[in-house]
Amino acid sequence: MAANTTSTLTQEAQTFYEKKFLARNEYESVFEQGAQMRDQPKNGGDIVKFTRHTPLATVTTALTQGTNPAEVTLTAANVTAQLAEYGTTVKISRFLTLNGIDVTNAEKIEVVGQNMRETLDELVRNELFTGATVQFQAAKTALTALSASDVLKVKDIQLAVRTLKRNKAKRLNTAIAPWMGKLSPDTSYDLQQDTTWINADTYNNGASQLYRGEVGKIAGARLLESANPKHENSTGTEVYSTFFHGDQAFGSINLEGDTAQVFIIPHTKIDSGNPAGRFSTVAWAASYVPKTLNAGWLVNVKVGITA
Repeated sequence: MAANTTSTLTQEAQTFYEKKFLARNEYESVFEQGAQMRDQPKNGGDIVKFTRHTPLATVTTALTQGTNPAEVTLTAANVTAQLAEYGTTVKISRFLTLNGIDVTNAEKIEVVGQNMRETLDELVRNELFTGATVQFQAAKTALTALSASDVLKVKDIQLAVRTLKRNKAKRLNTAIAPWMGKLSPDTSYDLQQDTTWINADTYNNGASQLYRGEVGKIAGARLLESANPKHENSTGTEVYSTFFHGDQAFGSINLEGDTAQVFIIPHTKIDSGNPAGRFSTVAWAASYVPKTLNAGWLVNVKVGITA
């Protein structure tokens, strides 16, 4: 069945559908923020390569007068990622379209949009979990040592930030705070009991745009809350991941010409795959891959949460 985007519909319908789709599409986009964004060119292959050069050693010995500096060799490490395809399709019967209370299938389009963003955001979340440097709450040394009472504290954030600074991580170009943290609503609740917590509405004076999900800042980190956090069970304790990073710690790569997009085929579009026009379809698809670029610039603080 030939795929038609909203561009095959009337301009009015196209605008309506895309607004509905994008409204839900952006709803849960939290983890991708702060990534190095890149589009892989068409016909460039499915392997994306990043090159990370090793900093040169500092030179503290003065040159002999009249001599050139000694030659040194540059070294670099390659980080590779492989693009993959993702997507889903919802089929809606013509009968339901004509008799259901969801006029023009608007709500169904929103649901598909939300599914797209949650899927892509979860892919990023899982990559952060896999690629980050691990830190346990209160300097614990193992996942099994954590209990529910080991909630995130300011000192844990300070330790994570110290790690980023020691590893010469690039800072975010923002006047509010140079680091970013991504945490669960439960972890956010525990942290907000600290008196040094600053709510986002306190510093949101219109001069700087807030990130999606931003709830506050503390210890030099702007904190973003996600309703889809990464957690794991360890000896009966639910352990939650909280990610801290600056700029360019991880990448978010799309394929040029196949970025995330909605596809709508109305039941009025008759072809060999739908000869009687008995159903419509709403789908999304994309070629995408997230990738950790420097594990030392990304810290996963694992904590318990208050029940």
